[in-house]
Amino acid sequence: MGVFTGNKVKMVKNSDSNGPQIIALVTASIISFSAGSLYAYASPAIPKLLTDYNFTIQDTAYFPIIPAVAMLVSTPIGCKLADKIGRKRTLLIAGMLHILSWLLIALARTSYVIYISRIFFGIADAGMMAALPAYIAEVSTPKVRSLYGNIMVISSFIGQFVANCIGYYLSISVAGFAMMPIPILFVIAFSFMPETPYYLIMSGTSAEAMNSLQKLRGYENVKAEFIQISLDVHRQLSESGRFKDLFLIKSNRKALIIAVISRCFQTFSGSNCIAVYSQYIFQEVGGNISNGVAGMIVSGLFAVVNPFANIICDKLAFNIVNLSVISWFPVVGLATYSVTFCLGLGVVPTLFLGEIFSTNIRRYGSAVTNVVVSANFCVALQLFPLLSGYGMWVPFLVFGLCCLIASVGSWFIIPETKGKTLEEIQQMLKGTVVKGNQTTKSENVL
Repeated sequence: MGVFTGNKVKMVKNSDSNGPQIIALVTASIISFSAGSLYAYASPAIPKLLTDYNFTIQDTAYFPIIPAVAMLVSTPIGCKLADKIGRKRTLLIAGMLHILSWLLIALARTSYVIYISRIFFGIADAGMMAALPAYIAEVSTPKVRSLYGNIMVISSFIGQFVANCIGYYLSISVAGFAMMPIPILFVIAFSFMPETPYYLIMSGTSAEAMNSLQKLRGYENVKAEFIQISLDVHRQLSESGRFKDLFLIKSNRKALIIAVISRCFQTFSGSNCIAVYSQYIFQEVGGNISNGVAGMIVSGLFAVVNPFANIICDKLAFNIVNLSVISWFPVVGLATYSVTFCLGLGVVPTLFLGEIFSTNIRRYGSAVTNVVVSANFCVALQLFPLLSGYGMWVPFLVFGLCCLIASVGSWFIIPETKGKTLEEIQQMLKGTVVKGNQTTKSENVL
């Protein structure tokens, strides 16, 4: 394997190791941990803002909404940055905005400072969602991507769990300072990671792209893979890459439909509302478990189940839970949801963002998808308190119906990308069969 040492990489003989790729993916995913903690921090923070900071209900209502609105507005900029300055630099900027966001939370004494903090988080989220899925897809081989492609989501769930724990036991100021080292660690560690070879080839720096590929693979003889990636990137860039081509060209349109619909399924399954309003949910439904502990249990299940979902479902299946104790029922219900969500909707739609779009159109595809998703966040987060006013069962009935639609729709819409290179995914969308460098069907513009 290869060991990163600044701008150089020390080569080790074992060329079969995936270690360098995994190190890059794990390091990149630290920002997802930070984003998850900032997002879920609304749940334990809102009660403290009401009691300790004399915030009104109207003041706190904006706490979970502002990041979604800021992401909605800044997504086109984030996607453009990912293409202009690179995936790595865009992620580093997002990390620095996370540091600033936590610092403002730690120092805040008025609602306006809290709001500014959430704006910076939303802007950072736009950059992260534009660059991180692309970074994960472009630095890894199909085998590694299949095994570790969901690390972004796993890291986010762990961040949500940590935020619920720290936010419950610590004051807002102390929690802000306690969480700040995470994005600081990311900025320092990720500075030593390579840029993606795909981006470097796109920007015309072949020597740097070759060096990046050597670091990621851990050995020097990467010429064959480098040539293949170069051919793939140049072929994709040779196609028309205008914004309107996202809708006019069949394969681009198909990719956009897959990305948007899968992310809509993910949003309206209720996961975002549960992350933000978990303590409020348990407060409303009652039970013997405190709101904070219940929130930690659910977010902890998200974190644990995601990487081990198949094992937990096969081995545990929740047979250990005594449903006759009705006060446990809300936790059991959300725990069951955590398992089933992590089996598919929690991972696949986010992973698609880095896989499904062609290099020449990725910026526009990611921008449109993330704008739609940001708008969905705003709608879902506003819809939840509105519907819960008619009874907590109402929003969960809506979530359940959306999950049912998602399970049926996914069967017909979502393709299988496991084990495929990014070029093979593009050819699959075109309906072509690759044989060497030849394809059996040409692209049609509708």
